[in-house]
Amino acid sequence: MAELLIEVFTEELPALPLLKVIPEIQENWKKILMQYSLESPFDFFYTPRRLVLIHKNFPLQQADVMMQSYGAPLSMAYNADKTPSKAMQSFLAKNNITEAEVKHTKKDGKEVLFYEKCVKGKQSKEILADMVKQWLESLNFGKSMRWANCKQSFIRPIRNICILLDSEFIVCNAYNIQANNIIVAHRQAIPKSHTQQSHTTNPTYNSYPNSTIGVTSPINSVQEYLDFLSDNGIILNQEERRQKILAQIREIEKKHDVQVESDIDLLNEIVAITEYPTALFGQFDKRFLSIPKEMIITSMKENQRYFALYKDSKLFHGFIVVSNAFHADFSLIVRGNEKVLRARLQDAEFFYLNDLKSKMSFGDLNTIIFMNGAGNLHDKVKRETKLAHNLIDLLNIVAKRTKVVDERLIIQEQEKELVLQSLQIAKNDLLSQSVGEFPELQGVMGSYFAKDLQKDSEICCAVLEQYLPHGIDSSLPSRRISAIVNLAIKADSIFTLFSLNKIPTGSKDPFALRRQASAFLRICHQFDFDISVREVCELSTVGYNSFQQEVLYSFITERIYGVFANINPSIVRCVLLRDFGIKTSFDKILALACYFDGVDIKSAIGTFKRVANILKTNKIDNTYIIDTTLFEETEQHLYESLLTYQESIKNELKRDTDSETFLARIQNLFKLEEKLNRVFDNVLIHTDDEHLRMNRTGLIALVFQEFLEFGDMREITL
Repeated sequence: MAELLIEVFTEELPALPLLKVIPEIQENWKKILMQYSLESPFDFFYTPRRLVLIHKNFPLQQADVMMQSYGAPLSMAYNADKTPSKAMQSFLAKNNITEAEVKHTKKDGKEVLFYEKCVKGKQSKEILADMVKQWLESLNFGKSMRWANCKQSFIRPIRNICILLDSEFIVCNAYNIQANNIIVAHRQAIPKSHTQQSHTTNPTYNSYPNSTIGVTSPINSVQEYLDFLSDNGIILNQEERRQKILAQIREIEKKHDVQVESDIDLLNEIVAITEYPTALFGQFDKRFLSIPKEMIITSMKENQRYFALYKDSKLFHGFIVVSNAFHADFSLIVRGNEKVLRARLQDAEFFYLNDLKSKMSFGDLNTIIFMNGAGNLHDKVKRETKLAHNLIDLLNIVAKRTKVVDERLIIQEQEKELVLQSLQIAKNDLLSQSVGEFPELQGVMGSYFAKDLQKDSEICCAVLEQYLPHGIDSSLPSRRISAIVNLAIKADSIFTLFSLNKIPTGSKDPFALRRQASAFLRICHQFDFDISVREVCELSTVGYNSFQQEVLYSFITERIYGVFANINPSIVRCVLLRDFGIKTSFDKILALACYFDGVDIKSAIGTFKRVANILKTNKIDNTYIIDTTLFEETEQHLYESLLTYQESIKNELKRDTDSETFLARIQNLFKLEEKLNRVFDNVLIHTDDEHLRMNRTGLIALVFQEFLEFGDMREITL
């Protein structure tokens, strides 16, 4: 066993693409180790300019492998004249051997041709270079580039590949570089003449003749490598950098009595762009706190990678910047960052104050094209408004058709008016200077402008939340008005693009219709909107070019499987086949999944399928008339238990139904399983007496019907 160091030294790697593929980087190296039979544990480290693999115990040689080859039966190996048959010749050619080297062995009871040989494992140093090249070529960062005369591409130019096996340097000629074992320190590291030399003309960097390389040093072991980096401004371990940043942030919080906004993504990005991080405290003029905090935070986070600070739950006029400097005057760095931020906040203040003067009359939405063939944003707002009318009418119809009408689900006329007013101004901020400077704040700025005009708080909230959710784990709209506005906007986008035949295919979804459909479904569930998917599709028949409704139905239904990606798909399918409303479907899927997670699913479904087989039909006849006088004892017990269950449901109808309510029902319903099995064991269902047979089948049908209220469980598979 030996120590192995692999350092790929590059120009600065972009943080976000790097962070995205880190799991792939490590997994691909594991696969290559397996492919070459050199599996061993390793550590992976990254900095802005290097990808590093370190093995503490790396095999010096592949293990020897016994290769075995089986051929045709011995009876087919020779012709009648005892000469080798084609089967024998093929076996010899396949293994590159002579007839004298062939052996015989038994396989599957037959004597067959057999050959085995020991394949000696190669020394690791002979194949490491190829392994590293294969590893680098396997990485996909999304975009890559070529540089100088290099024909290969990578996310950024590679300047050196150092492979050190114990103290032996392994040459790796790739990416048009002359590899060596010289390691580069932090850009600001200071040379120590008695231990180091400053190399500025290293052949590795000939393609960058005007750059100053700084401190470098040849290394001959992993420990030398780690010591050199540690002494020269490189914290190689990304987790150590993370903990250093967090510790310094805690010190700043304590010293200045402030709280840092928790932002894991920003922290990960800063870890990826620093080699020697130092968290520093800076401030900006208090006057800027009068502009929306989102503008300040966006200026700090998106443009400068600063952490926002809070005091007494309010945004504080300060920030934390993480410097990558080494041996630096940090006061100068703080002043420089404060100056940059001040300029950005002055711009934000200017845009915001100018926009307030416009009173949301920023221009004409006719000037912004929504989609070729679908008009402009003004046209889209008109469609959304009409769709909102129809959607609200449908929601009210659905709310009133329940057995017990819940007045809370009825959308009142004043709520409808708030929805329509919200849609009329929701897109106005797209023409504002503020959104022009901060595109990510569309909707957010609109809510501030609406508030300045003293619009109803429901309207301000709806404008703010019109684009939610931003991802699968993002929050949904917080109020019903916002939810309906959100649904109308998303439904119009889906219907419009489907009418233009811009339907997602394969992995391509340039307009994020899958995400919008999933969000539509989740919002319906959140706000108890129990419209069915088919009813949603029917909304597209008014005001849109015609298209195949079944395509839209399948598209939306498929999204439900994505929402419940962690649930057995057959459970989802069994519920969807019943065409319940969206809210009811979601609750029943959750309830069934929870129930089957704690029972023997094979046994439970086996009983249900036995019921279905007895009935031998997909359509249940509700005209069965049950004659209880014909019941045998086990049938009577089953029937009484069924009546008890049905009575319990009647009592529940007066309460809200959710997944927990449905779970309780399912648990009670499956208590019939034991009594049902007793009927099967003791009663002949398909008796020759037609009247008796119909009576018994009718009882089974009643039980079957209750199960169908949750889904067609014949579809459930393990």
